[in-house]
Amino acid sequence: MIPLYHVNGHELISLSGKVSSFYKITPSDIEGVTNSKSEKIFTDIEKDIINCNGEIKFYWIEGKVYVNSFSDFKISQGIQKPSTTPLEDFFGTYPQEVNFHENYLTCGTDFVRLFSVKEFPTFIEKLDTLSWPNFVLHIRKQESNKAKGIINFRRKLHYSSLFKGMKDIDSENAYEEAETMLQKLSHGEIALLDIECFIILKAKDKIELDQKSKDLVHEFKSVDSLLFQEEKGLSFFFQSLIPGVEPSFKRSQLCSSNYISKMLPFHIDFIHDGGLKLTARSHKELYWDLFNPTSINYNVLITGTSGQGKSMMANKILKYELGKGTKAVVLDLGNSFYKTTKYYHGEVLSHKFNPLQFRNPTYLKEFVLSVIEDKTTKMEEGRLFSVIQNILELKVSNFDHFLIELEKEFVGISFYFSEIKEYFSDEDIQLNDLTYCDFSDYPEAMKAPLIIYLIEYFKNLEGKKVFVFDECWHLLNKNADYIAECFRTFRKHHASAIAISQNLDDFSITQLGRVIIQNTHWKLLFRQSLSESEFIDYQSIELLESIYSKKGAYSEFLLLSEGIKKPIRYYPTHLEYELFNTNKDESIKFNTYLVENNKYLSFTECIENYCKLKNPFWEFTNED
Repeated sequence: MIPLYHVNGHELISLSGKVSSFYKITPSDIEGVTNSKSEKIFTDIEKDIINCNGEIKFYWIEGKVYVNSFSDFKISQGIQKPSTTPLEDFFGTYPQEVNFHENYLTCGTDFVRLFSVKEFPTFIEKLDTLSWPNFVLHIRKQESNKAKGIINFRRKLHYSSLFKGMKDIDSENAYEEAETMLQKLSHGEIALLDIECFIILKAKDKIELDQKSKDLVHEFKSVDSLLFQEEKGLSFFFQSLIPGVEPSFKRSQLCSSNYISKMLPFHIDFIHDGGLKLTARSHKELYWDLFNPTSINYNVLITGTSGQGKSMMANKILKYELGKGTKAVVLDLGNSFYKTTKYYHGEVLSHKFNPLQFRNPTYLKEFVLSVIEDKTTKMEEGRLFSVIQNILELKVSNFDHFLIELEKEFVGISFYFSEIKEYFSDEDIQLNDLTYCDFSDYPEAMKAPLIIYLIEYFKNLEGKKVFVFDECWHLLNKNADYIAECFRTFRKHHASAIAISQNLDDFSITQLGRVIIQNTHWKLLFRQSLSESEFIDYQSIELLESIYSKKGAYSEFLLLSEGIKKPIRYYPTHLEYELFNTNKDESIKFNTYLVENNKYLSFTECIENYCKLKNPFWEFTNED
């Protein structure tokens, strides 16, 4: 069955003695690159093909690109690495048995049908073949003089038509195209190639194979292309597709190198090798690692208008990280994260806390400044820091004592704390792996110092950690420098700040907003209206205009980072939808169910049972 003489890693020798090499090609993710860069990629690939004198077999197998080269072919774009499992790459799970039938074959448990492309689409754009099933493309460059002779013959053939009484437009165009092609051939700008393309269609059974075959033929007809279903030569042609076996070119056609370069599905939906699983627009799986070591920092900024899925995505990040043992602090505005926290047995922050639990003078200085309404100079801030250092050396026992000492140097300062002193305690609270704070439980005057306290609380958690901030940035303008320093230094503490806001443009007009934008490596932009600025370019805005979230189905956003511009979709599982959804009507229904059943069941059991009631066929899986 396998017409190979020898296989040694990626080196192959056919029965006829032909030596070839098998490589896996990792293309670039070109979904977010500029048109000029995209054009350059495919122009470079065309040059690689023009400069190759041997036979080449390109493979598009299960969304991956491979090349089997019978010469020294090297591709200048993407990453080309030897593949030591060429037969497994082609067959998948290596079959114990291959049987050929009248017009299909069985390969292990797969039913397979082979089509050759009899007529290629007249026009083809870059990446059109991404949607094609598995296929193999055989390429062989015509010798230069022979190629010129073929094109010159075609030019002469159409030249006579130019003198007809009535002009033959098609013939006139064909003459001009042949003339242009002849000139480019002479200058080595293009090449003429023999090509043949075989599509490998797979199914689980014969009925499915017949239906998929019918759909495929119809699909190719819609783009003026014609497929030929292999029958009599099925065994011969299928074996010729196996890596290391030289192509026969019995189904070959002449084609230009420009067309061939566009036929290659030279694109991969890729961010990281592992991490949080998301989905590309092509429906392929994507993985995003928030704590990828190549990141400048691990901070995230999520912006977008209401209802587009900001909180859903932030919840997804939180849930994924909690599942990995990452610790977290959540500062919530509107109960968007309460159910997730409850599901993972998080603790709600006590209404009273001890500001002196952490005896860091920088933190205490910022805590005091967050309460003071008057503007302070750098000199006054320096003096405040020095005084606080001296107070801490006195080993003050509580915050009242701290204020008494502070009053000695800053007369009247204690009055700023009169309204919020009831929220202070002398007791230290335990640092929890997951802490939740509902911002709406505190008066306006308490919110800014509470954030400063929570940041210090967060810093004192050991190990990897995330801090979710939900739209509270207007409260911290007096502490902009401190917040900036925190965002800059979180990385060395294995920490990530996840900041949520409505609109990038509105956020960027404030000093603190600009600081946060500059210190977030990852930006998740949901649908919103933006203007070109130093933080977002025209191409990103164009991509953002195509972003669309479908309520109840998926949230779509644009992921921006160093060298990454990637539209991404997040499809919540049934459990995630119930945990993350903040729709008022949906929340009322679940809360009614919770009140009725929480006497007998835990919160976790309640929400999982609620999922089963709404989705009878749902079963808890690792995805949840």
